[in-house]
Amino acid sequence: MKNPLRLACLIALATSTVSVSATPTAHDFSARYEQNIYPRNPHHAHYAKRQPQPIEFSQRDADTLSPEDTQILRRALSKREFTLVSEDEVLKSYDYIIAGGGLAGLVLASRLSADSSRSVLVLEAGLSGDEVKDRVDSPAGAYYQSIVGSDYDWKHVTVEQPNLNNRDISWPRGKILGGSTAMNAMYLVRPSRTELDAWSTLLTSAQDSASFPASSTALWTWDSLFAGMRKSENFTAPSPEPWAIGGNFSFSAENHGSGGPMSLSYPEVMFTIVGNWTTALERAGIPALEAPNGGVTLGGFITPSSVNPTNLTRSYSRPAYIDSLPPRSNLHILAEATVTKVGFSDQVRSDTNELIANTVEFAKESGSTRYVVGVSREVILAGGPLGSPKILLHSGVGPKDVLEQVGIDVVNELPGVGQHLQDHMTAGIVWESRVETAGDVQQTGTDFSRSREFLSFINDAVAFVNMSLLFDGSTAALTAFQTEIRGALSNITSTSTDGTTTNTMIPSASLEVVEGYKATYELTATTFFENSAQIEMLMSVISPGVVSIQSAVQHPYSRGRVYINSTNPFDPIVIDPQYFSHPADRTIMRQGVKLVRQVGAALGDALGPEITPGTAVQTDEEIDNWLTRQGANTQYHPAGSCTMLPKKWGWCRGWEDEGVRAGEC
Repeated sequence: MKNPLRLACLIALATSTVSVSATPTAHDFSARYEQNIYPRNPHHAHYAKRQPQPIEFSQRDADTLSPEDTQILRRALSKREFTLVSEDEVLKSYDYIIAGGGLAGLVLASRLSADSSRSVLVLEAGLSGDEVKDRVDSPAGAYYQSIVGSDYDWKHVTVEQPNLNNRDISWPRGKILGGSTAMNAMYLVRPSRTELDAWSTLLTSAQDSASFPASSTALWTWDSLFAGMRKSENFTAPSPEPWAIGGNFSFSAENHGSGGPMSLSYPEVMFTIVGNWTTALERAGIPALEAPNGGVTLGGFITPSSVNPTNLTRSYSRPAYIDSLPPRSNLHILAEATVTKVGFSDQVRSDTNELIANTVEFAKESGSTRYVVGVSREVILAGGPLGSPKILLHSGVGPKDVLEQVGIDVVNELPGVGQHLQDHMTAGIVWESRVETAGDVQQTGTDFSRSREFLSFINDAVAFVNMSLLFDGSTAALTAFQTEIRGALSNITSTSTDGTTTNTMIPSASLEVVEGYKATYELTATTFFENSAQIEMLMSVISPGVVSIQSAVQHPYSRGRVYINSTNPFDPIVIDPQYFSHPADRTIMRQGVKLVRQVGAALGDALGPEITPGTAVQTDEEIDNWLTRQGANTQYHPAGSCTMLPKKWGWCRGWEDEGVRAGEC
């Protein structure tokens, strides 16, 4: 320990809830770290003339803090921020146990523990993330020093996809406090009013007043959810100087909130090609959206990002909902704790004859000690579309055939668990760039390339287009395509129980699941068909020498599933999204690729020759072959496998009556 006095001062500053100014060394550290090294409002055009200071805490303090001291300081910071407990400190029982410390899990932990009479335990399978805090906090770290592929990533991989030339697809997910919000690309785009109101429509059509009374259904609407989204935000308008080079750029502060825990802002630097994004879109026939994130999504815009403008760091669920809390003795968070199963009481509810969840089992790793904790009120599953169904299946809740095949006793046959999996598919067109990109700057290795203002830049140029634009306004083509899609509904088949039927639309033998899929399918083929975004375009300038624009399907018709193939909860879950199992998805993506090329042409001299897939790929057949062989991939947006819809459709709604709630789907 090189300098005990300095370390003590840093810990005092870190753990204090009031301002510390008695020690000059600590005061100097605070002022430098919070203000001096983060100059604000730079203009990218003049970056070569400026000498902003890079992030220097580790270098400047290396002579006074040993690695041991640094770890002591990190632990002190963790204790200040929340109650991170060890296995031995876990209580025998809690009111609420939350399985998963990602977005939903930490938000719920924050809200539930606000009532001091409630005891809350969060079990997170991943590490706390303290050791990679600098990488996570840097917005551009998502590109240049990503934690994808590290120990903080689940490193999921799908099974081979027959419609993608038998390719398996990597599905990175955050295995860290904060979940995937600690590793995602941070740009914010809300659904439209039409899309969110459709949830309420779907619930009403279920005619399940027991699970969905009218008062509950009304909450699943745009008006209700928009109010909640605004409440969660602290929006900061863009600084005028770096955006002066922009073209038709607009935003609406009225569509955002203030004073909430999640920060939303815009990068401190701008690149000319990004500033010209909406102008190029308009040349290609895609209008600029004047008031983004207010219930209308169609059009192009520059979207805000979840970046804290006061220090230009990533704003995600851990700092927003947990680190910012005052000390709460009723909130315990345990990292490196994988939930292995939920236990149920031998007794049942007298009024419903349903099981009651009363324990949660967890362990650090396979072969290590299994701990069992009691729960008096609810177990909340917040493991996402892969983690939550996995917990249910290992607890004996799910499709009977899946459970019996691996030898797990069926506690509750619920055929929809793991079903209805869907994902946004994307394909990127890549051109040589004739203008400066963020990747070019990052490669220079200059002070500016390491500065907080440059590292605040992340991709944010987006556009959403409907079917009419995809089919160039042809009413005849649109009508024929919609007729084809709706006609396929009557031909839906399901995989037989012996697994001999392949490439079917629904990988389930359950008639309940099929009926549920039909309900969502009909909604997608009618309400969403013309009035909602079918393709998202996202321009990327993070690589040196190139610019790419993605074409991503937003309302896929293909459905897959997740399931288990062993009794070991530490074995990977099996992921089969069944990409392109419905031919409409390939058609929509192909039309999106064509439109992306039109946008590329509208960017003019900024782009050089097309690199991927290249000008040799032109016909529908050639584009389809490219998508199959290598072009189509995931946009990292899986959802739906623990769907909060009625039990009559084989899905998970209603479990709160048994003490288990799906906190996300």
